[in-house]
Amino acid sequence: MNIQEHHLSVRRTARYYTYGELSPKTRHIWLVCHGYGQAAAGFIRSFRCLPPDTHYVIAPEALSRFYWKDFTGPIVASWMTAEDRVHEIQDYIQYLDQLYKHITENIPSNNCSINVLGFSQGATTVSRWIGQGEAKPDHLLFWAGAIAHDLDWQRAASKFKQMKLWLCIGTNDEYIKAPQIEAQKTVLQEQTVPFKLVLFDGKHAIHQPTLLALLPDLEKPSLLV
Repeated sequence: MNIQEHHLSVRRTARYYTYGELSPKTRHIWLVCHGYGQAAAGFIRSFRCLPPDTHYVIAPEALSRFYWKDFTGPIVASWMTAEDRVHEIQDYIQYLDQLYKHITENIPSNNCSINVLGFSQGATTVSRWIGQGEAKPDHLLFWAGAIAHDLDWQRAASKFKQMKLWLCIGTNDEYIKAPQIEAQKTVLQEQTVPFKLVLFDGKHAIHQPTLLALLPDLEKPSLLV
């Protein structure tokens, strides 16, 4: 039997959640990508510490959903697996590009700071998306996650240099230890990409006090006058 693998591009419906209201008062637009085994509805709750009148948060949900435990656990999502990974990466880059365009086309003011944050697996996802896609945010935050090991730096480095970049990692993170942090720093330094390392007293999670403390650094220059 001659078994062959084939691929067919199809349309499907993606889901995302928002927090806050997009209005002329909006000063920050956030696009935040959850980690492995999470769902957007739960993940976006981590950003309710942000004032909803000036912050508009968009949390896209990864396209692959599954039951966390057997068929009785919560339904969660994953951005990709090792199976057919090239096409899964292409799919989520196109998905996030389309969502980014949809959101930014409706910005009511030019004074909005556009911030992209990737948490855990979402950090790797965001690194590929921003590095290979069309989005050009003002700020890029890798939170408790790693930059993709196979990133096309020939294109990504020049893009990353056009935005402010942060590595935010908890000192008690269960999955990221000192060697992994040093490896991330080394990669960025080798590519001469400026970045700021933010270490906080916390675990593998969005640490709200640290997020709030970063807000002054995420203001666009026009908002600081």
